[in-house]
Amino acid sequence: MNSMNRRNFLKTTLAASAVGAAPFNILKAGPSPNSKLNIACIGVGMQGSSNAEYLTRSNNVIALCDVDEAWHAKQIAKRTALHGIKLWKDYRVMFDKIGKDIDAVCIATPEHNHYTISTYAIRRGKHVYCQKPLCHTVNEVRLLVEEAKKQPKVITQMGHQGHSSRSSAMLRDWGQAGSVGPIKEVHCYSRKNYWIDKPVVKGSVVPETLDWDLYLNRAEMIPFSTSYMNREWIRYSHFSGAVGDMAAHIFDPAYYALDLRIPLSVRADVNTPAYPGSLPRSGIITYEFGARGAMPPVTMKYYLGTDIEFPRPKHLEEGRREITSGSVMVGENASIMAGSHSQGGRIIPETAMKETPRPPEVAFRCKGRTHFDNWTLACKGEDKIMSPFEYAGPLSEIIVLGDIALLHPGRTLLWDSENMRITNDEAADKSLFMRRLAPRDDMDWC
Repeated sequence: MNSMNRRNFLKTTLAASAVGAAPFNILKAGPSPNSKLNIACIGVGMQGSSNAEYLTRSNNVIALCDVDEAWHAKQIAKRTALHGIKLWKDYRVMFDKIGKDIDAVCIATPEHNHYTISTYAIRRGKHVYCQKPLCHTVNEVRLLVEEAKKQPKVITQMGHQGHSSRSSAMLRDWGQAGSVGPIKEVHCYSRKNYWIDKPVVKGSVVPETLDWDLYLNRAEMIPFSTSYMNREWIRYSHFSGAVGDMAAHIFDPAYYALDLRIPLSVRADVNTPAYPGSLPRSGIITYEFGARGAMPPVTMKYYLGTDIEFPRPKHLEEGRREITSGSVMVGENASIMAGSHSQGGRIIPETAMKETPRPPEVAFRCKGRTHFDNWTLACKGEDKIMSPFEYAGPLSEIIVLGDIALLHPGRTLLWDSENMRITNDEAADKSLFMRRLAPRDDMDWC
């Protein structure tokens, strides 16, 4: 089925509904302060069902939505708080039928769906929590950030939990105050990576409980395979980018503390090229950032995977455990080290931690106990949102550029952010992760 036939098919199936045809019905976003939000959770498999269960503790989860009924049923079987909540397959139909009752949505789908579902909700005045990374492509990131700007009353949040922590705020205070001297290097580490070196299973039959067309959303049509099911989609570049699973957490301390936003270039060095349709099992991604005000240029390296050597942090004393998931900002006098989710922020060596004066607490400390609490309270006007799409967008763009570099290793790719182009490598510039879609190309889905 080609893309035009898909489009006609979708319009036909939605003809009885106002979805996809009627003018956007922008509702007043959010309830009055101190009340509970009515939340619809879209994508309620592993991560999504956990998210939904947490949200029931202090708010009303009034709808669940997932294209795979069987996977959904398995994941909520032991989550009694979610039992009895109606499951919808198509988020557009859900909004058409009960949209007036929905205040906010939590999105935990495969990332190739993030842009369309988030945009759909924002255009209807609904607050949005979207899991990381924000989007699958650079173009989608740009379009989604612009969409959020059009609805300033809509509260948006990307799900990188550590950003709302007090440790994250402390890391920013240290970085902004120059507590360890000028920082010119950042080293990031993660053994956790998703890759595949086997061909997809062919000839699979689509289960009756799954709507494969809805699963694909506006992604290019490919045959169904059991290889993509039960979170295995994360291994395939058609749906995901391997950098994004942990990088949204691990890059954030430096991104936040040092105001890293636009890389000048990105390069990946890998031992074994990617298997078709996936990303490499490991690699070292190097980003170059220019000066930001008084802050010097920064080289950031991401050591990703299981079969590469992780360099020992410069200021880490002998006898202390090496880092396998987290980041180190290397200063002239000492370094700032953080765990995978900004937790456990420390200055190393320990002597510097004891001797370095604590800077004033300038970075915002949110009221919410968790990242979800920060979002729901902000929706009610009771807290300041920590990771709105305007903040999360450039971070996600850095992540996507890392995916592109891994698929085109061994060459420094020059990034023209203003024109959204890789200027020195035509193949990289035409990467799957650089798909360019006009804002109105999404009408069937947004």
